[in-house]
Amino acid sequence: MSNILLRTVRGRRRRCAALAAAFAWALPIAAQGSAGPQTAAPPTAQSSKEDPLTPLPPQAVHTISREAHADPAPIPPQKIVESFAARTDEYSRAHQMYGFKRSVRVQEVLADGEKGGEVREDSEVYLADNGRRYERSTHQSSQPFLNAKSDAVDLRTAAQIQLFPLTTAQLKYYDFIYKGTQPLDELRTYIFQVKPKRLLDHARLFSGLVYVDDRDLAVVKLYGRWMSQEDFDEDTAPATPFSMYEIYFENVDGKYWFPTYYRADGYVKTKAGEDQVRLIVKMTDLKVVAPVPLPGREAPAPAPSQKP
Repeated sequence: MSNILLRTVRGRRRRCAALAAAFAWALPIAAQGSAGPQTAAPPTAQSSKEDPLTPLPPQAVHTISREAHADPAPIPPQKIVESFAARTDEYSRAHQMYGFKRSVRVQEVLADGEKGGEVREDSEVYLADNGRRYERSTHQSSQPFLNAKSDAVDLRTAAQIQLFPLTTAQLKYYDFIYKGTQPLDELRTYIFQVKPKRLLDHARLFSGLVYVDDRDLAVVKLYGRWMSQEDFDEDTAPATPFSMYEIYFENVDGKYWFPTYYRADGYVKTKAGEDQVRLIVKMTDLKVVAPVPLPGREAPAPAPSQKP
């Protein structure tokens, strides 16, 4: 995964637009007015030579490594939090103007480390002339391992997470603990531990680690989970076997940081016990898109709210 941030930093320092993509699931998303890029023609997207579904070697993000330093921040931590929240507001609005391709896969992980069966869906996200975004499926494939072992994994449920969980409006729900600085490829990042002040009913809040670029004061990496009070209800079955998500961001058009890749591991119950499965989501070919006519039979559905 380190190659992603390496590319974006080099691209930023050359003042070139970096290749990136972003995430929005199959439900339409309301337009955000005039916010975001107003470019008449979309930027040219380069094709990645990497297999968009091949997981890259993850970095150690479950805990803060020994490279992290808890020295005092050069600027007040509260100022850093307010700055990256303001950037998140800006990026989430701009994100609505972009179309992209997305690949989602849930793969069986065998005991010897080899890959087993998988279910997969490729799709395109586009902007319609009603101001909302929609998704069309371009490819679906599956092997029967999940159906035979468990009905606990659903592609769309597993991949549907909040991409911008720490907006200015949401800061009131969280406590932020400054943990120091840590290198991340060629970036230098401030690290914060984020905890909900209290869990809410029927609303999911982020809990985990946030990595903030020390130059742009923007979130470039997240590691954590989304939690609500319902998660601790013994009578409520989990919607997905995945809980901890590792999310990487890329610099887009030299001015936005959008999430472009995330993964999570989980376990499904089988007759033999539990089997490991892996979720991998990657977004590519992100570009500003012109609205297209909405197909007459496509019925809008409510978009998942970014607000808790």
